[in-house]
Amino acid sequence: MSLTSATTRLSAGDRVGMYLTVVLAAIGVAVTAWAVGARLVEVLPGTDVPVLVPFVGEQATLPIGPDGAPVEVDVDRAVVTVPQPAAATQFALVAQPIVTGAATIAAIAMLALFAWNVARGRAFARANVRIVIAATFTLLAGWVFGSLFTTMGVNGALSAVSEYTYDGVLFSTDWTAFWGILALGALGAAFQIGERLQRETEGLV
Repeated sequence: MSLTSATTRLSAGDRVGMYLTVVLAAIGVAVTAWAVGARLVEVLPGTDVPVLVPFVGEQATLPIGPDGAPVEVDVDRAVVTVPQPAAATQFALVAQPIVTGAATIAAIAMLALFAWNVARGRAFARANVRIVIAATFTLLAGWVFGSLFTTMGVNGALSAVSEYTYDGVLFSTDWTAFWGILALGALGAAFQIGERLQRETEGLV
């Protein structure tokens, strides 16, 4: 038995867990593709497009008091319907789900491949290191361009409904995704170190 298979062989339960991860990843790909398709159905016609817009320091009145009495609430996000987005806004609204969806699907597929390799006893294989690093850069690219297109769509939507009289959001992004990407990058570095140590250990045998 080789040193690699001996040190990275999983128990039967762990292998089942890894194969289950592959199955869940396939489901995740299908769900993501469905979500992208549903969003494109909303934005491609270019009329009455709903856009989720973040707000800072805005208030609105909602009928949520006793017997429907109006109550003032703080608004941090709301869906704005844009009758006819400008060309640049329309491009951003279409590109955003495509870019983020493609990056997410690619990263999920890499996760499935990673889990498959681990289930077969190749945890610190060089291929896994490449998979983790590639997934990190894929998600990073998706986050950067997705944030860019989101910001363009949000600002374009606010400009359209206010006829360029409302100073809206200058930049909109999901910082939670950014920290997740950093964590994935750290994981990639750890696997790179593990792969190198395993290779050096094999050379001593």
